Amino acid sequence: MTQALHVAIVNDFEVIVRGIEGLLSPFNDQMQVTELDIGENPAARVDVALFDTYGHARGGVDRVRSLAADPRVGAVVVYTWGLPPGQLDAILAAGARGVLSKSGSAKTLADALLAIHGGEVVVSPTFSRPREHNWPGHNFRLSARESEVAVFLVQGLSNHEIGEALCISEHTVKSHLKSIFQKTGVTSRTQAIARISQEPAFRRINRAVGDQ
Repeated sequence: MTQALHVAIVNDFEVIVRGIEGLLSPFNDQMQVTELDIGENPAARVDVALFDTYGHARGGVDRVRSLAADPRVGAVVVYTWGLPPGQLDAILAAGARGVLSKSGSAKTLADALLAIHGGEVVVSPTFSRPREHNWPGHNFRLSARESEVAVFLVQGLSNHEIGEALCISEHTVKSHLKSIFQKTGVTSRTQAIARISQEPAFRRINRAVGDQ
């Protein structure tokens, strides 16, 4: 029997790594999530470090470079909703062996990880269209940063807690919330949470947190 692939999930936020862990759980016979690395590199040898770029500027190029240089990491795979124009080449040059879209299914993700471990370089077709962005809240015309604020808003965090999580000031959080309210057509925090939570991507994140 082939030994299961050892995967580390890397991001700065627990809600993100827990959600991806849940996505991969049906494939435990083929791969095992052996580490959830929040804000740090893997502590032990892993076959694949699956790095979610959510909350990282410039597609997380610096973090990709750090992971690729780490002798404990076999292959670095970037997992993202979208990339700024021109960043795909920069991410691959930094050492990533895969750049995968979150718009794909869990099976698509699992199959890609196995292919990458087998020596392939895998890039989701969606990234051949760099202007197409599919982060949560895109349908409401939220920016990437507004989407990040909305994730924590839905989780019930205060403005102060959101600011601390994203390393921005409370004033900036308030500005983003004002824009979120306008774009979603609501006038209160409660209405915004109810409206945003209707989107499937936010529902998936909510379920991941609720399962913990």
